[in-house]
Amino acid sequence: MSRVRILGIGSPSGDDQAGWLVVDALAAHGVHARDDVVIDKLDRPGVQLISLLENADWVILVDAMQSDDPPGHVQRFDRKDWPAYIEGLSSHGLGVLDALLLARELGKLPARLDLYGIAIGAATPGEPAQSAVMAAATQLARRIVGDLTPPVRQA
Repeated sequence: MSRVRILGIGSPSGDDQAGWLVVDALAAHGVHARDDVVIDKLDRPGVQLISLLENADWVILVDAMQSDDPPGHVQRFDRKDWPAYIEGLSSHGLGVLDALLLARELGKLPARLDLYGIAIGAATPGEPAQSAVMAAATQLARRIVGDLTPPVRQA
């Protein structure tokens, strides 16, 4: 299998932990122990994100997203949908999308990039994420585990 990098973007502030919660749930599933998967938690990565995209065949990026959707709503953005990601803005400002667009211009994007946004409510420092965001993070982690698991071949 190709090298996979999973990036959870967040902060310790309430619902903004969404990306980190997905990474924690993936670790609980043992994904961090796989030789072909690298998992990182990031807080406002800026241009550092570009170097993290390099040398990976597949990047899964999960970020908290401010949107009109209820907290916990998960949305997947294809490259053609990145303008919609701006409208459902990352809670980290334009930094994540700017880094992805720059990486595209520099030819640094991986062959596959799955960008997920989890709609959030309050990002209150020191507060836990609300239950809807925690549940969404757990469900998204299960989905990612399923995506990482090769299908069973029928004899």
